[in-house]
Amino acid sequence: MYTPLKRGNLPVVQYNPVNCSKCLSYLNPYCAVDFASKFWTCPFCSQKNSFPPNYAGMDPQHLVSELFPENTTIEYRTPISTNAVPPVFLFVVDTAMKHQDEILHLKKALLQALQAIPSNCFVGLITYGANVQVYELSYPHCRRCIVFSGETEVTPAGVQTLLGLHPVKPGTSHAAQLNNKYILPLESILENLTSIVEELQIDPQQFKKGEERKACATGVALSVALAIMESIFPKIGGRIINLSAGPCTVGPGVVVGRDLSEPIRSHYHLRKEEAKYVTAAIAYYNKLAARAVAQGHAVDIFSASLDQTGLLEMHPLANNTGGVLVSTESFIHEIVKQSLRKLFQKDDDGHLSMKFNGTIEVIQSKELKVCGAIGHLQSLGKKNAYVSETAMGIGGTNAWKMCTMDPNTSYAFYFEVVNAHNNIIPADNYGLVQFRTNYIHPSGERVQRVTTIAKTWSPPSAGLNALLPGFDQEACAALIARYAVFKAENEEAQPIKFIDRHLIQFIHAFGSYTKDAPESLKYPPQIAIYPEFMFHLRRGNLIQIFGTSPDETAYYRHYLLRESVSSCLIMIQPALDSYSFDVDEPQPVLLSLSSVLPDKILLLDTFFHVVVFSGETIAAWRKAGYQDQEGYENFKQLLEVPVQDATMILMNRFPMPMYVVCDQGSSQARFLLAVLDPGKTGATLSSPNAVGPAATTSQEIYSDDVPLSVFMEHLKKKVVSYEG
Repeated sequence: MYTPLKRGNLPVVQYNPVNCSKCLSYLNPYCAVDFASKFWTCPFCSQKNSFPPNYAGMDPQHLVSELFPENTTIEYRTPISTNAVPPVFLFVVDTAMKHQDEILHLKKALLQALQAIPSNCFVGLITYGANVQVYELSYPHCRRCIVFSGETEVTPAGVQTLLGLHPVKPGTSHAAQLNNKYILPLESILENLTSIVEELQIDPQQFKKGEERKACATGVALSVALAIMESIFPKIGGRIINLSAGPCTVGPGVVVGRDLSEPIRSHYHLRKEEAKYVTAAIAYYNKLAARAVAQGHAVDIFSASLDQTGLLEMHPLANNTGGVLVSTESFIHEIVKQSLRKLFQKDDDGHLSMKFNGTIEVIQSKELKVCGAIGHLQSLGKKNAYVSETAMGIGGTNAWKMCTMDPNTSYAFYFEVVNAHNNIIPADNYGLVQFRTNYIHPSGERVQRVTTIAKTWSPPSAGLNALLPGFDQEACAALIARYAVFKAENEEAQPIKFIDRHLIQFIHAFGSYTKDAPESLKYPPQIAIYPEFMFHLRRGNLIQIFGTSPDETAYYRHYLLRESVSSCLIMIQPALDSYSFDVDEPQPVLLSLSSVLPDKILLLDTFFHVVVFSGETIAAWRKAGYQDQEGYENFKQLLEVPVQDATMILMNRFPMPMYVVCDQGSSQARFLLAVLDPGKTGATLSSPNAVGPAATTSQEIYSDDVPLSVFMEHLKKKVVSYEG
């Protein structure tokens, strides 16, 4: 798992890297240096290379930055180009909503976003409902827009002709981008654009209320937006930000018909192959995604509707381009406003945190081959002798493209060892991997971040268990989760069977046991909690589709393919903390029904939901108002602390999670009970600090899932009888 933009104090140099003449790897701390002859030996291919003239003064006491042992990651920066164009943001706004409150909050969110965007950035606006309106922002005297029919697909050439656009060649001067009426520097159009946003109204179309859905031309709107971007800003970093209030119902990309008697597809319809729009819609949005990737433009989708909006069909737009998905029930909720604000978050230098038009290339030592990568990237089709024929994820290449990324964006890379078993590697040799990430900084600088990783080899005679000291079970859980989801979405595999088979083979390889004796199975400490990760993965919403819509499944999986190991682990096995009078600090507790006690407050973090859950006794005392009475200050503090901790999570996470406050026995408690191990079903739970009728409580979980204890026992039986 590699996070290219992970924050940290990195060495930054203002010159180009020195590369090996044979394998093209860059100078790094693992190179052998001959200071007398001014040569260095590449650790990847053993090629001897000379240093450039500007390294002539180097000696063991005066090393260049690349050779310091601690500088395994280094940044190379080149001066800002005179033709550098600031980032571009084109808002594509759905106005086909039903309630006035919705569009009022949508306008507030847009105005807030405009305040967060740097004034030199280019900004444009498209709205759509039954038709698509492209606004002329260069004309401040009255509202002028070009209207496209929402029912007919328009070619990129047709859009350029109707809008009077003259395609700009990549690399031309900044002035070329100013020669248009639709996307202009924010500082020159802010007043006009603000006025347009403030005057937005619900799309005034005719429809039969209670019988029809509103006409919504999402597909045409996105196609027009891409045509404008690829005409004026080819190969220039930018984002198309779609704010959607409902599903596409007319034109290309339609996901459901207008007749309300026709339900939008569910997982049941997909399984029975009865979703008549899905295949064509996915093909259409994949075509749009390919256009966006070709020009380096990201597509973000903010969905706000009680019903599904078509994230299943549209998610390739975000996944392939590195864009974001945000899903909530209404624009009234804070999730859209807060997430939109965080999208334009700035770094310590005042620049946007997002980076544009990136590529990542992998070089590894000859004993390794790269199988592929999984994340929000696309293959560049570059292949060398060290690319494996066995593809895992997006394979068949050692270089990938990312339209945009931020400090949280992470990618999973998969390798295989191809060294012959009888070819003993010298003890002082390393297995090396070098990641070379290029991107455009919002300031216009071209940045190259290089990370070189070295691991020692274990001799075959040491056995598999010699690998365990370097094993990271948390990273492995994230890698397997990504691969399982990738297989489920692209190979029509059954992910639960894949996870079970993997876990049995893994424990069979690294556990110790006596054949056919389940009670003899012992786990090394380095893998002790790995089976529990797999238990929660296979029963969570990342894998299971029961009780979720196709849009929700696409949304959950989108962030598993995007986030770092720590965030992926929260999605796989949610974090549960307990607050009580017994201890001053919250205590991590098991995801078990035994953790639900009447005199405790629980804080659950699933990444997508943050739940503050009060036990029966706590809820009863709160309803009685004890926290407002003198002498109950400790109880008041107990109520406040988990809310404060939950608020910190909400403020720091993107996208902003759904916040749920509930009591034991309430309907909202399902958000907690759904993730708990059902092993204590029907048990009577008690707490030593509770008194009276609330001292015991009966809490039941009705689930078809087996408890963790039964799962572990079954796993032991499978492992000790596994024949390989």
